[in-house]
Amino acid sequence: MQITGGKYNSLKIKTPEYENIKPTLSKTRQGIFNSLLTQTEPSGKVFFDLFAGSGIMSLEALSRGFRVITFEKDKKTALAVINAFKSLKLTPELYIGDTLKNILKVNVKADVIFIDPPYESDLYEKSLKIIKENNILNKDGIIILEHPETKNINFDGFKLIKEKKYGNKLITFIN
Repeated sequence: MQITGGKYNSLKIKTPEYENIKPTLSKTRQGIFNSLLTQTEPSGKVFFDLFAGSGIMSLEALSRGFRVITFEKDKKTALAVINAFKSLKLTPELYIGDTLKNILKVNVKADVIFIDPPYESDLYEKSLKIIKENNILNKDGIIILEHPETKNINFDGFKLIKEKKYGNKLITFIN
């Protein structure tokens, strides 16, 4: 994988080939950050990467100037995130274990939250509920969800900002 913009633009990152990792494709990542950067200035802002997988979204956000806090449940996958950061001589701010419990332990609010759990899970709604109930997102913050176009997600309590289709995936921006 290759970082698509910012300070580390064009640097290649080795991502492991585990069954449970599905890195966001470069065209999709570039589209997400192009849209995001028209809505917010990254300097001084906090980006939460829930369900990090390969960690490529964390690295993309970091490359563009966000402070990144990364969450990954699987220890083997978390090691891949650590190694991806190490390849850039960086150390991730990484929480390993149950993401929905760990986001409650972070003593900072997020400006951007990226949610991309296993598609067959019920973690989209559970994440949104915890974010809303615990006031984890800053007032003008943005939540970005990557999901299959066939997945119906309940966005009650949030406002749809925009939605963009990439192949059979949707990228949904809400706040």
